Order: sequence, then C-alpha cells, then structure tokens
Amino acid sequence: MNKSVAQLGFWSSLVVTFLTALFFVSLVIPSQNLMFASSFLLAPAFVAVMTSIHHYAPAEKKVWSQLGLLFAVIYAVLCALTYYIQLTFVANNYLPIADEAVSPFVFIPGTPLFAQDMLGYVFFCLATLAAGFVFTGGKLEAWIKWLFILNGVLFAVPTLILPTLTMPTNAAGTGVGNQVGDYANIVWSFYVAAATGLTAVLFKRVKYTEP
Repeated sequence: MNKSVAQLGFWSSLVVTFLTALFFVSLVIPSQNLMFASSFLLAPAFVAVMTSIHHYAPAEKKVWSQLGLLFAVIYAVLCALTYYIQLTFVANNYLPIADEAVSPFVFIPGTPLFAQDMLGYVFFCLATLAAGFVFTGGKLEAWIKWLFILNGVLFAVPTLILPTLTMPTNAAGTGVGNQVGDYANIVWSFYVAAATGLTAVLFKRVKYTEP
C-alpha cells in the first residue's frame, strides 16, 4: 500500500472519531447547530475512510470494501443533504415562506427529512457491515472487524424501523421518539468513535511504500 492511502486512512479515521465526539457533545449541551455541523462533516470524512479501506483490502476482499464504499456514498448524499438543509433553509428562511411550508423540512420524528436521515444511517450501518469482512489480520483487525460488523447488525434494522413507528409527541412535535433517539445516539457515538479510532491506529501502524 502506498503512503497516500495510509495517510488518508489515518487522518480520515481520526477526523471521524473527532466528529463523533463532537456529536456526543452536541447531545450533552445540547446544541442543534453543533449536531448538524458535525454530522454534515462526518459524511465526507466517512467516505474517505471507506475509500482508504477499499485500497487497503486484499484483492480477494475488494468486493466487500467496494460494496461498503458504495453504501457509504449513498449515506453521505442522503445525510449531508439533510443537515445542509437544516443549517441553511430551516435556520435561515429568508424567503416569504409560511411556517406550514417549512414544517416538513424540520428535523423531528415524523417529517420527511427525519425519515431521509434515518435511511441514510441504514446505509452507514450496511457500509460498516460490508467493510468488516475486509479485516482478517491480528487482534487489532479482529476488533475492527467485529465492531464494524456488529454496527451493521445492531443498528441497521432498528434505524430502518424507527421512522415507521407512531410515537406520542408533545405540542412541539417531540417526545418519546426524541428520547429514544438521544439514548441510541449516545451509544452509537461511543461505538463508532471506538471503531474508527482503532482504524486510525491500524493505518498508523501499516507498512507502506514511498511514492
């Protein structure tokens, strides 16, 4: 593997780890702008990680890494669009558009943008599930492998189903769905940070050839 792949893998994995930590902070503060900004930047950073994994994968495993990369691109398009709309159109509605027209674009359970975001993270989970089969080395790769695979197994189906469920809400449109989502996001942020942190360590240790 050449040096540029190792460096891209290390730095992009480190960035994803940092952004998931920021996402956790946004839940604790709480800060919607920080949540949307960190999640928006997470999308291209995760694509970079998956690209690095694809180039890291041995030839017989590249079908899995390529599948993971393609799933990651689908995730990035869906979720980056969601958060960009929140940071621009929803936050700064300069056009004379009635609140009723803006409501479908607000990020709360039951809106189209929330469903789009959840679908995006289904593909995030599928990306890690596919890429997990790339890692077949020692203990470090074994940890990464099972963290990636379990992320897909544990989170893909609940993330897909959650938007289809009818949950009680209050006058602001929030309620049980938000509480469930907050707890799930806290667990998810620690989980992903651990997985990508170990991936950064892997790319830091890997031997590469000079260009």
